[in-house]
Amino acid sequence: MDLDATILAISSPLGRSARGIVRCSGTQAFELTGHRLVDASGKFRRGIHQVRFRLEHVSVAMLMIVSEGPASYTGDDTIELQAPGNPRLLARVVDLLLGDGESRGMNVRMASPGEFTARAFLSGRIGLAEAESVAALVAARSDDEIQAADLMRDGRLGSLADEVSGSLADALALVEAGIDFTDEEDVSAIETQDLRARIQLAIEHLGNHLDRSIGLESLQALPWVVLDGPPNAGKSTLFNALLGRGRAVVSGIEGTTRDVLAEPMRLDGSQDGEVLLVDVAGHDLADTELDEAMQLAASGARDRAEVHVYCVPPGVKPPPPSPGRLCIATKSDLHHEDLGPVDAKTSCISGEGLDVLRDKIISALAMRRSSLSVDALVLAPRQETALKLASKRLLEAEDLLAGKADGNTGDVPELIAGLLREALDSLGEINGAISPDEILDRVFSTFCIGK
Repeated sequence: MDLDATILAISSPLGRSARGIVRCSGTQAFELTGHRLVDASGKFRRGIHQVRFRLEHVSVAMLMIVSEGPASYTGDDTIELQAPGNPRLLARVVDLLLGDGESRGMNVRMASPGEFTARAFLSGRIGLAEAESVAALVAARSDDEIQAADLMRDGRLGSLADEVSGSLADALALVEAGIDFTDEEDVSAIETQDLRARIQLAIEHLGNHLDRSIGLESLQALPWVVLDGPPNAGKSTLFNALLGRGRAVVSGIEGTTRDVLAEPMRLDGSQDGEVLLVDVAGHDLADTELDEAMQLAASGARDRAEVHVYCVPPGVKPPPPSPGRLCIATKSDLHHEDLGPVDAKTSCISGEGLDVLRDKIISALAMRRSSLSVDALVLAPRQETALKLASKRLLEAEDLLAGKADGNTGDVPELIAGLLREALDSLGEINGAISPDEILDRVFSTFCIGK
């Protein structure tokens, strides 16, 4: 990444809008954009200014937001031009600025994916965890995901990594002192109990946060709503009725459904109301190898479900109430004995109860959705892996020390030191303090251009 270049890109979403943004950042940002302004005098001071940007034959009114480095987002001088949100106009502005820069021998180029945020990280304006929150916010598709991105951006994960790393680094220094200077009378190794206490405290600290953490991937995945129940309970017919099309094969013969069928389904008009509707084979004996595989797949779907819709056919007693389970009396057009309470009665022939069922699913999901409390720690997959690996290495180190009660690290100091270094390396990846280039590339390659 050439940090000396002045970079620019369209930073607003694709498509037409009232306003679009062209962002330019670098040491030559003011000089580059000023060449195209009708009157640039006094404009390049921090704040918002009304300007006119010269095209080939006309000038266009724009707003220009000026941020001077090193106090800007990227740490460099930065210009944002807010223009009418016509995609062709925005592309033309970028092309003209690039052409001007090249003709004048300036080091100017298009920004690569995530480069504005990468520069903010490399200049020390934000931590790596905060940078990843920007990517999460850009990719957010629901209120939960937006709130999760806000929680990622609060810096608590970076503070946690720094705090635990500081304690472990002190412990590692003492362990290595014991390894390197065992012959020196005035240098003693850290006491075993003291070292164990420090490691146990770090394990507890990481564990407490991991227990309250929420994986970003789980928020981005569609919730599973599984149609469950005995064979020939009308699950596949209900599956088709809820989808509004004939996706599953329907037959009066028991055991027609042999595999797990899954289809996205909108419960209401919003994107937040989309779920993955899943039809599984009914509970039955596994007489053959195929039956066993069928039941295994169904069991996996049930375990993953956020809401079970248990289909109760006529003449069957509903199961007892259970959190996350809706008991639905299917085939209500047929005679149903009152064998117990159900959450809804449905008929795929008349359509009775289908809207009620949809509302019940929405309510069940609202009650079971992840609670993004202010103390929750939202983790991207890379961050979660790093924290878990650090915890694992610390647990291994604690196990090595568990049998040592003689006041020194015995014959395992090198192993302890190695495990502490690996834990520190993992924690260092959280904030990018000691991250290799490939980790940084992986993080910022997920961004879109202009961010």
